[in-house]
Amino acid sequence: MQNNKQLSKDDVIKLSQSPNTENKITTINKLSTLYNMPNISLQERKLTEDIFRIIVEDVEVKVRQILSECLKKSKDIPQDIVKKVISDENSVSIPFIKYYENLTDKELMGIIDTQSLDKQKAVAQRRNLSDGVSGYIVDKCPEEIVVTLISNNSANISENTYQNIITRFPKSEDIKRGMVYRQELPVTIITKILDSLSADLQKRLILLHNLPTDIASDIIEQVKEKATLQVSAEYSSDKQIENLVHELYSSNKLTPSLVVRSICMGDLKFFEYSIVYLSNTPITEVRKILFNTQVDFVVRNLLRKAFIPKTFFPAVFVALKVIKDIRFDMKNNSRKAFSHKVIERILSYANAEEELGKDDIEYLISKIN
Repeated sequence: MQNNKQLSKDDVIKLSQSPNTENKITTINKLSTLYNMPNISLQERKLTEDIFRIIVEDVEVKVRQILSECLKKSKDIPQDIVKKVISDENSVSIPFIKYYENLTDKELMGIIDTQSLDKQKAVAQRRNLSDGVSGYIVDKCPEEIVVTLISNNSANISENTYQNIITRFPKSEDIKRGMVYRQELPVTIITKILDSLSADLQKRLILLHNLPTDIASDIIEQVKEKATLQVSAEYSSDKQIENLVHELYSSNKLTPSLVVRSICMGDLKFFEYSIVYLSNTPITEVRKILFNTQVDFVVRNLLRKAFIPKTFFPAVFVALKVIKDIRFDMKNNSRKAFSHKVIERILSYANAEEELGKDDIEYLISKIN
């Protein structure tokens, strides 16, 4: 008994006598069923492929669309047919590009190089993209396609590719949001983007990712520190800043990390008054030690007296040296400009100062970013 889903002689006769859209679609569906059967003979397969070659040239878009829908579920389609479908208009090619499993990385990269944004997006939406293709998308495509890639949780994206994304789109909020909402994100990348995220995205980062407790705590602490220094930046008088420091000191919130962050951000008065309270040293003496002496051990003694951990000393010394070198004036220089200047000097000081090791450099940069 003939299966009505398989192509018969009657179907061929009917199609030849009346090649209308309906008969073409019926033929395509039956051919597709036959083509995907495991017991199809080589002769049947070749004949079916020859008919496909005719249909991909059909003048009716709807017919080619139906063929594309059928072919996207198939395997090992001849390359000439694959290329023809890919090069067709979007309504025909995009479903095939998005779902046909046997497209090679080379073919996908070719689509990225030569096709429209819609076709590039179809590639970015494919399941289980290799990191090679993901990296190629990041290198070649505009922001909207990269956002699509990041939103595709099945795509393989390596740490190096993430780093390239950060480098290419450092200010894109859509990129940052997409990275935060990915199901998996390397901890190293989380730490790189952390300081550039809004408070809302930082909270989402903690909620959505299974971060180690120490990193989650550090994120929360950094948010608090940044908020505190933003308040300090709004104050102009010594008295206002001293009152803020006194309030933090009284509530045990004047942490070494906050103090070091303040000097790295150029908040000189906040740093000075923090040392005053932590070391029980008058403000005039603190300023004399920090900026009028050439003897480093005097500064070290002051920091020890303020219970600043020794591992933080290099960060403080680098920031102080930059302040002295550029004669920093908060009224005429922005904190952002100061931070950039500190970063410029880190590597030069790193080579000259034996105690400024890799961990110290990374810590300092984390305070500046």
